[in-house]
Amino acid sequence: MRHIFNISSLYYRSPLKSFSDKLLVHKAKRGDKEAFGKLYLKHLDSIFRYIFFRVNQDSQQAEDLTEIVFFKTWEKLESFDEQGVGFRAWIYKIAHNTVIDYYRESKQNVQLNEAIPDESQNVEEKVLQESESKNLLRAIKQLSEEQQEVITMKFIEGMSNKEISKILNKNKDAIRALQYRALKVLKQLLG
Repeated sequence: MRHIFNISSLYYRSPLKSFSDKLLVHKAKRGDKEAFGKLYLKHLDSIFRYIFFRVNQDSQQAEDLTEIVFFKTWEKLESFDEQGVGFRAWIYKIAHNTVIDYYRESKQNVQLNEAIPDESQNVEEKVLQESESKNLLRAIKQLSEEQQEVITMKFIEGMSNKEISKILNKNKDAIRALQYRALKVLKQLLG
């Protein structure tokens, strides 16, 4: 597959956070490729991270799927309702559906693996964190698929319940209930 976007910039932190998605989307819908490029850079890290955790931390697969998400976003940008759900929720919905399509095609089970370690920690902190991460991930794997997604979106991606509800096509009360049940199960599993 030919890479349309430069995935090597995954860990680039851009000052683009100050740009309004609405303004950038408005410009991009009118053919401004630079505006779409800014949307791409602004959302690349979080979309990659979301997909990365959904595909068993396979960075090559996450890169490929992230590329597909942004390609689909560009193709479907004209259909985005600027007055409706926000751009962030809309692109996460595309990412969510892309991951579902990937697993339908490959017929694999979604699993979460251990977190990426922070290189600035000393060895003891790393060992402790890895142990805690493994325990947490083992517990998360025992949750239902929907509960895993809600926990990932809420606590790893920092999304609001409103955004999660739009992505998963569920009302906010259902998202709160999934989150509550997931946290209750995790608390029991982790003692």
